[in-house]
Amino acid sequence: MCKDAIVYDNKPKAVTLEAGHSYYICQCGRSKDEGVFCDGSHADTKCPTTCLPKKVDIEKTKQYHICMCKSSKNMPFCDGTHSFYTEDDIGKKVK
Repeated sequence: MCKDAIVYDNKPKAVTLEAGHSYYICQCGRSKDEGVFCDGSHADTKCPTTCLPKKVDIEKTKQYHICMCKSSKNMPFCDGTHSFYTEDDIGKKVK
């Protein structure tokens, strides 16, 4: 988990990822593309090197639940940590 990340949402996002592809998943919570894939938004913040995207190589095409609270211990996949965050935590620093 990136110590300078912000909570993008307090629930995971289901996305279908395709086998044989690599994806760069946002870990800072600042990406504008629904917060899933890195768009480089971390570069203009205080976390340009501490919140780098998480590269994921997909072996099986299926739907994955991506962590949107940016606090999962199994980043970039949801581990249920989002249950500790409320609507008021969205956009604030991770705990």
